[in-house]
Amino acid sequence: MELFREILKLNKKYNLIENSDTIVVGFSGGPDSVFLVEMLKKLQYFFNFKIYLVHINHLLRGEDADSDENFSFEYAKKNNLEIFIKRIPVKEIAKEVGKTLEEVGREERYKFFSEIYEKVGANKIATAHNKDDQIETFLFRLIRGTSLQGLEGIKIKNNNIIRPISEIYKKDILEYLNKNEIQYKIDKTNFENEFTRNSIRLNLIPFIEERYNIKFKDKIFSLIEEIRENNQNNSLNLSNYTDSENRIILEKIKFLSDFDKKNLLSLFLNQKNIEVNRNKIDEINSLIKSNGTKKIDLDKSYRIVKDYTHLYIEEKKENFTIVNRVVKLKIPSEQIFDDFKISVNIVKNLDIPKKKNQYLLDALYNDIIEVRYRKEGDRIFLDEKHSKKIKEVFIDQKIPKDMRDRLPIFLYNNKIFWIYNVKKAYIPKINKNESKLIKVLITVEEVK
Repeated sequence: MELFREILKLNKKYNLIENSDTIVVGFSGGPDSVFLVEMLKKLQYFFNFKIYLVHINHLLRGEDADSDENFSFEYAKKNNLEIFIKRIPVKEIAKEVGKTLEEVGREERYKFFSEIYEKVGANKIATAHNKDDQIETFLFRLIRGTSLQGLEGIKIKNNNIIRPISEIYKKDILEYLNKNEIQYKIDKTNFENEFTRNSIRLNLIPFIEERYNIKFKDKIFSLIEEIRENNQNNSLNLSNYTDSENRIILEKIKFLSDFDKKNLLSLFLNQKNIEVNRNKIDEINSLIKSNGTKKIDLDKSYRIVKDYTHLYIEEKKENFTIVNRVVKLKIPSEQIFDDFKISVNIVKNLDIPKKKNQYLLDALYNDIIEVRYRKEGDRIFLDEKHSKKIKEVFIDQKIPKDMRDRLPIFLYNNKIFWIYNVKKAYIPKINKNESKLIKVLITVEEVK
């Protein structure tokens, strides 16, 4: 009962499980996940919540993996629990996308968790990380280099992900299961000295315990708790430094100390679960001090971009290609142009308020307005005699480089009259019957 009291204590401290929760539980069939479910079943006497098990067969260990799958199915059946099982060819996916087995396994695991999460209407995901996992993660990050946030170990509660047994040692979990004759499966790869974390578990920690301090793990976990407390007491509120689009406002962090700036950057990356290390933070810090628009890769999925005024994270996508095509809109009409919906309407009220995404043009009924992206040598008129290269306009307006080829440019009678969201041009009078001119309101809406 003492272990369960520890679970109750942790649950109360972090509000991990509450009434009316629906929880998706990662279930491998190993001792940690079996112990987690056993504790959750006990917690159901104190709270009213539902649990659904999720098991993934990574198809890496042949008959052993199939045996784990069968065990998981039978365990769920015996305990009147619903389980969702999926087979994922991790090795083939890793080869195809050029990632490690660990990376792909984790990505596919959480992808399936999310799928079931939506299907059952869950509000939390529970994983079976234990106290040993916390310590191994601390040492792993310490060796590779990380921030103070990284040295907190695995977060006990991270948005909708909870880890109810993260302060219970593995030896206590095994002792509880064996004493109560509760069956579980052993993943033999945990005893193979193949991955870095396994090496820390099998070699480094036992060596330090034997040679230097038998209570080494206790000391490390005490340090983790101190770091958590320190981070909590000295943490910055990220929202004070970001805008409505979750971009860091460079002007607001200008006078932060290097220490605070690095901590803020760590918080910023943690939002996307991007691995944080000291080199990465230093690289971003140098990026902030540079001029113009620049970007660096963070990992295989994300890059960070610094423009003239902001710092933000973007997903890596296929390079944007300028399409040398022109969309012609008859007055009046409506059309989709890539990520934009363009409406051309005739208006009578000359006092119509023009929004930033609107342009009021004098034109002829049934004439054509052209829309395209910029071309080399494009110019825009500032007045009757003076024009300027669009490239120079972008530089003056501090438009990020990666946005310059994505902004629609509007032409009437072969003259550029509007760079959407950037600049409205001077339009010379046309040599047509001015009495037939009408007011045309052009409205652009972003639809992506």
